[in-house]
Amino acid sequence: MANRADSGVTVQKTRGFPWRLWFFALLMTAGTGAGGYFAWKYHGDADTSSTAWAKCTLKQAPLEKSTADATARAATCDTALSASTQKSQQLEGQINEFSKNLNASKDELEKLRAQKAEADKRMAAIDDIQKQFAKMIDTGQLKISARRGELVISLPSEVLFPSGSAELSKTGEYAVVEVGAVLKKFPDRRYLVVGHTDNMDFAKTKAGAPAVATCAPADNWQLSTERALTVTRVLVTAGMDPKNVIAAGAGDHDPVASNANADGRAKNRRIEIALLPAINELPPLPASLAEEAAPPAK
Repeated sequence: MANRADSGVTVQKTRGFPWRLWFFALLMTAGTGAGGYFAWKYHGDADTSSTAWAKCTLKQAPLEKSTADATARAATCDTALSASTQKSQQLEGQINEFSKNLNASKDELEKLRAQKAEADKRMAAIDDIQKQFAKMIDTGQLKISARRGELVISLPSEVLFPSGSAELSKTGEYAVVEVGAVLKKFPDRRYLVVGHTDNMDFAKTKAGAPAVATCAPADNWQLSTERALTVTRVLVTAGMDPKNVIAAGAGDHDPVASNANADGRAKNRRIEIALLPAINELPPLPASLAEEAAPPAK
């Protein structure tokens, strides 16, 4: 309502509804509520996050410890694996070495078996020779013994030769033929026929002067060698292979008894027939020694 001056009456003007103020108040109220809500929401989320962070932190420590333990176990496993790998390689090397040794042992075993077979064969031959000569052994015509690892058939010179001679007596010749008849049954064996004498010097005269040139042997070496040659020739005549018989003379340098008495000198005057070892019974020679080829048979 308005005042009119002319009537002296005061007229009051009527105002409209304050929409703007109301709207502003409404906005402020809404903003305040929203702010409060968002503040509440923020604080709630912050509390939730703090709680979650605290829980996470609590869980993280065991996880970190578990991770550290796992890392330590992994390192231990790596060390153990490395050691196991090294041990496996060592064992593999030992197995390979063992296999080589086993193969070598098998080869050595085969060689030992072959040597044993040859040794058994040799012992059988020696046993057979002893049986074959049983009669001559009983009658004292010869003696069988072992010298330097070899079987030796020993015939006394008194049975074979007159004193100082290289010519066989009839009895001696029969004895040598009988020996040859037995030994020729072993054609794969070789024999060394060795003549032996005592130390008496028969090549000088009673006055001590040198003997004149005759057919008599010059010394004990010559006498022993000639006697061995005589026996060897008779053995070949009895059927032995000449390639299997070797003649040699030792003179008075390989005694079996003392030459100080007659009995000892009698034992030293003898013919020995030694059974030589076969090639496969001998130890192997160095590989650096080339084997000489045998000449072609004529």
